[in-house]
Amino acid sequence: MGRISPAAHEAKPPLDSHAPDSAMASRATFLAIYDEWFDHVLRWARALGAPEADREDIAQEVFLIVRRRLSAFDGAKPAAWLYQITRRQVRDFRRRAWIKNVFTREHTNAVNGIPDERDGPAVTLERKQRRRILHEILDKMNDDRRAAFLLFEIDGLSGEEISRIQGVSVNTVWKRLFLARKEFLKLVTRYQRANAAVFGFPGNKVGEG
Repeated sequence: MGRISPAAHEAKPPLDSHAPDSAMASRATFLAIYDEWFDHVLRWARALGAPEADREDIAQEVFLIVRRRLSAFDGAKPAAWLYQITRRQVRDFRRRAWIKNVFTREHTNAVNGIPDERDGPAVTLERKQRRRILHEILDKMNDDRRAAFLLFEIDGLSGEEISRIQGVSVNTVWKRLFLARKEFLKLVTRYQRANAAVFGFPGNKVGEG
């Protein structure tokens, strides 16, 4: 996947701006940061263990966060600021990839009639435990946020497609996705700490804390 122009971010919720001049200055600052640091973010994502095929997507997520938080950034130590955002995004991506793997395997096996017993009863039991915990987590989420989250992360629908399905604006979809990810990861972290041996979730390899 090629590098995406910063213009692609315009479909996402914009930063709050208090005046046209302020908005223009903020956008210029964002574009300067994007141009200077995009390749660094890609290298950090690689160093943190992100799969090659997903590094561009992770970098785009990093700069969406940069755009949202830029007004609160004091300009000091941009490398440290961007690295910490990248670290969290790689961690969160690994978590979302885990649930996608669970759902995709479950769906594929059901459609193709493939039993889980191929890997033995112990592995089958572990998978069932993981699915049970995953469904328990999802059940605790807000209904609209959970639906948007699953449609986007699992079914691969675009924000525009989800907005038509849910009958809300695209901006509302992005807000629901942002809040759903926060809610999901908070619940996952709680479960992970309490049930690490059962959950089998990506651990502290990317410096959680």
